[in-house]
Amino acid sequence: MRVGLLQEGDLTGTTPYERYHQLIDEVVLADSLGFSTWGTSEQHFSPPSFSIAAPEVLYAAIAMRTNKIKLRTMASVMLKWNHPILVAERLATLDIVSRGRAEVCTARSNNLTTLAAFDVDPSETRDQWEDGMDVLMKAMTAEKLEHNGPIWQIPSVEVVPKPYTKPHPKVTVAASSAQTHVNAGTRGIGSITFDNYFGFDYLQECLDAYRSAFDETDHSAVVSPNDYRGLYVATAYCAEDRDEARSVARGVAMDYFQFILNLYAPLSKNPGYTYLDTIEQLIEHRDDLDWLCEYTPSVMIGTPDDFIERIRRLEAMGVDEVLLRIDGVGHQNICKALELIGHEVIPVVDPSAA
Repeated sequence: MRVGLLQEGDLTGTTPYERYHQLIDEVVLADSLGFSTWGTSEQHFSPPSFSIAAPEVLYAAIAMRTNKIKLRTMASVMLKWNHPILVAERLATLDIVSRGRAEVCTARSNNLTTLAAFDVDPSETRDQWEDGMDVLMKAMTAEKLEHNGPIWQIPSVEVVPKPYTKPHPKVTVAASSAQTHVNAGTRGIGSITFDNYFGFDYLQECLDAYRSAFDETDHSAVVSPNDYRGLYVATAYCAEDRDEARSVARGVAMDYFQFILNLYAPLSKNPGYTYLDTIEQLIEHRDDLDWLCEYTPSVMIGTPDDFIERIRRLEAMGVDEVLLRIDGVGHQNICKALELIGHEVIPVVDPSAA
């Protein structure tokens, strides 16, 4: 089981200037400790928990200071404001400067504030993602890109540069609903279960839906299909003592959970987001960190032994990689947690990382 990181420039107690430079140093440390992947999301208008609006610039800086760790966009939002040709060009550039370490996770946004600011109807996000994905795959692999879809109409053009990785870097989608997992499996791309506060049974439902869709679909026409399954752990923190871990991470865990509830509650009323119909159970536990640590795959706070036990459980469910959001608890605490995971967890769950 691989162990990666997803950090989003949480500004708690600091500034963007300080946090960005700290974050670069943290990825360099993670690279030396055997973490598999690092990524950040494209976020707008959501401080202090999220501050990275131009992730490609950070990726380039990190690529120059790291050697092994994969650099995965998590996620490139495939909606009207992010033309899929631009996504393809930026990804190819990152793949070149990182010498083949780039990967791309795509998404349709679940943030109504962002959708409103960029004038996107929530009911249209799935169609925009689907058509954008078709363009992205062509842009990375076709000698000439030409497309006539419901969203994008593109005359014959030559996209430059092409990725260093052939036929293209690994492609995944951030999936919160079972239907998006099915769509990923049908397409033959990987899935990363995002913001799953709905429990382990729901996670298994999503993983099984993905596996069935992937296995039942003929991918002979797909360039380089992959059946990768990742899990985004929205709040993670590791310490030698469980009480210490929960004390340090309590604030950031509960703030992030409240942020998610603020997104989910209004979003649940929109067509295409029916997987949010159990939101009331989450609201009932909005102040209960212990419940979150036990009930949801999206929170992993505890000792190295707790991490190993949880990771083994997830591996048995069919997860290939956990992506830990260790952020918002201060640079020194983050480095201490990375060291602990790197020395005591990764060698147990992923011996190949040594």
